[in-house]
Amino acid sequence: MNTLLTPATLETTKALVRLVLQRERDGNQDAPVGGDQLPAGLRQQLEAVPKEALLASIKRHRLECLLHGDPLVARLVPDLAPALQALARRETMAALALASLTREMAALFEQAAIPMLVIKGIPLALQTTGTLTTRGRGDLDLLVDPKRLPEAMALLESVGFEKTYGASCIGTDSPQDKYSRFVSIELSLVRQKGQRQWIDLHWHVSHARGVFPGFNGLWNNRDYVEINGTSVATLSLKNAFVHACCHAAVDRWMCIRNLVDVERLARRLNPQDLDVLRKKRLVRKTCAVAKDCGTNQVLQSLIRAPTIGTYTRFVYGAREAQLLPWRSLGLGEWTVRNRIQLSLRHLNLSRHPEHLTSMLMQHLIPPESLLSQETGENLSFDVVLLRRLQKLILRIRGGDVHPAQPPCR
Repeated sequence: MNTLLTPATLETTKALVRLVLQRERDGNQDAPVGGDQLPAGLRQQLEAVPKEALLASIKRHRLECLLHGDPLVARLVPDLAPALQALARRETMAALALASLTREMAALFEQAAIPMLVIKGIPLALQTTGTLTTRGRGDLDLLVDPKRLPEAMALLESVGFEKTYGASCIGTDSPQDKYSRFVSIELSLVRQKGQRQWIDLHWHVSHARGVFPGFNGLWNNRDYVEINGTSVATLSLKNAFVHACCHAAVDRWMCIRNLVDVERLARRLNPQDLDVLRKKRLVRKTCAVAKDCGTNQVLQSLIRAPTIGTYTRFVYGAREAQLLPWRSLGLGEWTVRNRIQLSLRHLNLSRHPEHLTSMLMQHLIPPESLLSQETGENLSFDVVLLRRLQKLILRIRGGDVHPAQPPCR
């Protein structure tokens, strides 16, 4: 995940993705392919890129399952076929484990009579392809009504889940709790049960505020997917598409797998939904970036830019992010400039007042700074400000203040 890619490797990876998505759209992704049908231009691109670099790019953009599933890719990169098969098998096993956890949580929340939506993950795989293993691994993202958050946390803790980062203000019904719930959207929990199981418990569906209705609006328009006989509530197709666009934009469109989700969901939208969705800024921007990985005419219809260069800077910014390591701040990592650019990008996700306020507060005083990580006690306002200032000074001077991060999931 820490490999710095080259533009040639990235473009070759995208060329493979374009080919597979085009075959999906044409309905012949499973058709056998003769040697004379292999695209000559793509073969030349593949010959110019080291196979190890291409494999690193495929892993970086989480494309193992997408590319392994098309027989044409095996013909184009026979040297990588065994490695892709092994990686796809691992992703498939992780997806099956995620499906089992999803079923367990759906049943748990239904029994407790707490409304809950599963976002992304297995439901998204089923919505986009009809097969639960096609997206591979991931965390389990659960969305609950903010008013039911303490109950949801207690329910998860009752079956062995613990807060990933230890002490937290969330769920304490304190001023710090109210602040934390306003500026942040989720809390990570983990359980050791044979292997580690990760859950992100959301009370806001996205960092981009003002784009979605509240929980009740999402719940009242929910869809259901069936996972081995268990009915699981998830976002409606239209809301899943908007969420995929927002999720990709928050991460600066750094992961091609997320753009594949956008492409696949777009094919299933009806004309009425398209008329509504093209009015959303984040949808238009993400579709412009996703179109860089394909030729879907639905994406083109959603862009509808007044000038051809309107979204060029977003496309180029996405290409830059796609070359960097996973969720990197940029070349040089933490610098004042990179941090300011990150904050401005997050502020620009939505023009809704709640979004601008919450995002600005989150960047200035993140929830984890409100309590002592050593004792778990709430800190006074002046102590929080002093610690934030000390941390900023240490960062500017080049000190190591990065907290321990969980393994990449």
